Amino acid sequence: MTALKSISIADASRQEWDILVIGAGPAGTVAAHQAARSGLKTLLVEKKVFPRYKVCGGCLNQRAVNALQEAGLAAALDELDAVHLDQFEMRYQGRALKIPLPGGMAVSRSALDLQLVRMAQQSGVSFLAETKALVCNEAISGFTRKIDLYQQGALCGVARARAVLAADGLGHPSLKQCGEFESKISHDSRIGAGVILPGDQISDYPAGTIHMAIHRHGYVGLARVEANQLNVASAIDREFIKHQQSPNAAVISIMEESGFSVPPVMRSMNLKGTIPLTRKTVRPASHRLLLVGDAAGYLEPFTGEGMSNAISEGVAAVRIASNGLQDWDQSLEQQWLHTHQTLTEGRSHWCRYLSQLLRSPTAINVGLRLFRWFPNMARPIVASLNH
Repeated sequence: MTALKSISIADASRQEWDILVIGAGPAGTVAAHQAARSGLKTLLVEKKVFPRYKVCGGCLNQRAVNALQEAGLAAALDELDAVHLDQFEMRYQGRALKIPLPGGMAVSRSALDLQLVRMAQQSGVSFLAETKALVCNEAISGFTRKIDLYQQGALCGVARARAVLAADGLGHPSLKQCGEFESKISHDSRIGAGVILPGDQISDYPAGTIHMAIHRHGYVGLARVEANQLNVASAIDREFIKHQQSPNAAVISIMEESGFSVPPVMRSMNLKGTIPLTRKTVRPASHRLLLVGDAAGYLEPFTGEGMSNAISEGVAAVRIASNGLQDWDQSLEQQWLHTHQTLTEGRSHWCRYLSQLLRSPTAINVGLRLFRWFPNMARPIVASLNH
């Protein structure tokens, strides 16, 4: 693979962009790719060094795969040797339940995000790497928005764009100067923690299955990704992590209690954590600015719903923003609020329900028995999450 090319801050500052996207995760990169394919002058800004690790289950459900195909990006999965998924297995206190999946693929975020950026560049996107972007809190008027660009903590340039898509994830740090983007964090929001394990010495956890260890204080998902690596990602109650004294100890405790084996290498690993997960931005839109993906809101996913929503929102946001490049009005913001509601909130019903159900030992036991006795009950849930 060719190395990522980055333009300079000076070049980014001397041009006026049609679309400026902040954050090179799936939502931002897909949005940038779509904008450039439509002939729009597009800048993608990312503060991290690529490739970079992200705490994520690494699973794309069938809806996400279909969305990548529609966006012209399905080749990314083939080139990365993503693993096909056909089964979901959950375990709770030694009892197991297996549910067939209608499709999907597993790939590490470090590999997927890097490949999507490469494909975005091939479509004409200008990429500005290792740069922190802060949207200026300017008056709600004018034909552009101003974005301060920082490298190594110093303000090095200012970019202007006719529309900005903030896709920089949990807490949308690019908007900390913009007071109108209040983010409500759920009182029972969990912490994410994860790691990628080399799979050559791990015999358990066959490829093609999403393995999930269930516990009243959280859950741990494991899936084989490219190069036979084992991707581990979890969502765990903050108090349980404190009680176990570390995210690693909490993950191991949940796996052992559920009946999954713990790879020896995992006991010496330091898991990377996140800020509290479940949150929602009250109004994810403003003048020439739309919040996309996790920046707009996050709900605990189970079989790849998070990336599915991110990809779908990236495509939809460009369609709406491109209509306001010349004349922006609040009807575009209302259109985005409706679209965001349809794409995420409407499809997150089962995620919200399952998240609450898995906090109750009684509900978990009843649910496992029902699904084991009546396996067809799981089909509408799986279909809802994947289509």
